[in-house]
Amino acid sequence: MARSSFHWVGGLALVALLPACMKTYGADAPASQPYTASVAAAAPALGLRAQPDGADLMTQLAQRPSALVPGTPYAAVAAAVLQGSAFGAEAELRLAPLRGETEELSWLPELARGASLGALRDMSARIIARPERFDTSRKLAERDLAQAQIETAALALAEEANVHVHEALGQHLAGEEARARAALYKASYRDLAGLDWPISQAVASGELMSSELAQLRAEVADVRRGLAQAREAEADARRELVAMADGRLGGVAGAGALREMVGAVPLPLMQAQAARAEQEARQRLGTHAHMEGLQLRRSAEELDALEEAAGYAGEGAEAGDWGAPSLQVQWPERAAGSEAEMQIGGLARDRDRLRSEAAAAAAQASAAAEVAALALRDYRAGRGHAAQLLGPLERALDAQEAEITSRFALARTELDLAFLQGTLVAGSDL
Repeated sequence: MARSSFHWVGGLALVALLPACMKTYGADAPASQPYTASVAAAAPALGLRAQPDGADLMTQLAQRPSALVPGTPYAAVAAAVLQGSAFGAEAELRLAPLRGETEELSWLPELARGASLGALRDMSARIIARPERFDTSRKLAERDLAQAQIETAALALAEEANVHVHEALGQHLAGEEARARAALYKASYRDLAGLDWPISQAVASGELMSSELAQLRAEVADVRRGLAQAREAEADARRELVAMADGRLGGVAGAGALREMVGAVPLPLMQAQAARAEQEARQRLGTHAHMEGLQLRRSAEELDALEEAAGYAGEGAEAGDWGAPSLQVQWPERAAGSEAEMQIGGLARDRDRLRSEAAAAAAQASAAAEVAALALRDYRAGRGHAAQLLGPLERALDAQEAEITSRFALARTELDLAFLQGTLVAGSDL
């Protein structure tokens, strides 16, 4: 129907006035149905949620599994961090806007103290359990907006939990990598430093050139420096991690394990859906705030008067229904989902590549370590000179350093992938 906004508004105003006129001058005219009885029937045309699906999203979030394997160091770190005061404070900040809404709207159930998904689900359930409260389109729009805000708050809580666990596990991995390097440098230092005296004697006797001794001592100095740096890095990471967990972590060591979550809906996509629902609810609330008191079902006489006033031929009005046009709010949900999927796909490819590189690095490190061990046995058995050990020991050290680098690069990529998917924290832990 191509009509001006003036005609539409004028027709709307006329329909609003028609019932009173008909009651005064047309006693035989059929009375319109009460407004409250028409809300449920008109809800789909007005874009309202006849059955709020916020509870479905909340249930989906509550049943969301975690990629962390129970009983592993990862799970222990995550549990300790989620009990820490730092996460509690950040979570409360995320829920502050919703608490402000409960103070503004007297009908909105109060949010229980303590930031938890259970409190948000209870709040959502109490809204759904009071259908008699939402007997007008404006109140239905208010309910939809409140539900969308609760969904947004729940997803913000899940995001904050994933951020904290990701940061904590990143610190844990940094500490574990530093610890692995420290153990390697300690063993290498012992083997290399033990060659200083025999090589010094060989240089003094003229069997070896002084450059051999200088090379050995330079390598020993590098290993000693690497050992000190690794120990410092391990202490720093441990200190940060203990602070995040309020001292709850005691002796957690070792790498964790992550399950690959197939088909998990990324949190960014869920957040885009919730943001779209909130935007639509705000649009509907703005529309229905100006329509409060209008009756949505009209008699044939009222429709005829509306058509005459608006110059509308009346196609599609056989059922006697009139409603505002459905709101079509465009929201970049698909774009948000595509971006998240692209990032996840890129990290998945990096993970697969790093798995191959880590396997190859582990094989090379094992082979180099075997060669160095054989050279050590020959030297201790009197078959060979100390200077002949320097090459195998250096190659073994380099190969094992590369293996540690590849192994923890893979672990960090797997962690980042689970973070992007939003699966570092189970819904039951929120």
